[in-house]
Amino acid sequence: MPSIRNILAAAVVLVSSVRADYVIDPNSVSLTDRNNWCQSEKSTCPLICQQTSPGTTLVNDCDPKTLTYGCVCGDNKQPNVSEYSLTLPYFVCQKWGDQCVQACGQDNTCSAACREDHPCGALNPTRVNTTSSTSSATATSSGAQATDSNAIYTGLAGSEDGSGSGNGNAAFRLGEDGLFGFVILAASVSLGVFML
Repeated sequence: MPSIRNILAAAVVLVSSVRADYVIDPNSVSLTDRNNWCQSEKSTCPLICQQTSPGTTLVNDCDPKTLTYGCVCGDNKQPNVSEYSLTLPYFVCQKWGDQCVQACGQDNTCSAACREDHPCGALNPTRVNTTSSTSSATATSSGAQATDSNAIYTGLAGSEDGSGSGNGNAAFRLGEDGLFGFVILAASVSLGVFML
């Protein structure tokens, strides 16, 4: 049986509309699209809430008729879902951009400003939980740092200071074993082409 606190939290969240600066007339979007947007919102909210302790979702609702939603994590906090793609605020922002471009007509400067000055979705989500590792192969430390009580993330993945700079990211590293593997792969491909 739902508690009074959860019912009130759901009511407050559902009464509030999309927390972005972008407002569109729900009827300017087909009901099919709005249903898809809400399905995506309902799928994304639990994924965002998994990033906080205890990793559960208390409220996960979306109303396609009014374009309102509710997402409250297990820690009783509402994440800023407008920082993420595939959420209702993301889709509303995209549609707002489309309508802005249409209203600009043939004015390319105006159209460009609609998109460039009003980016949507996954810009740079704030990180609450950051992971850092030591250079020793035997010791690894990780911990969570909260910089904002409502934030989900701070900084970029793999950075200790949150700036994302440095050479700790191994997305494309050609050092020691990486260069040797690349040379072997290139030689194998060249040999295969030569044999044809």
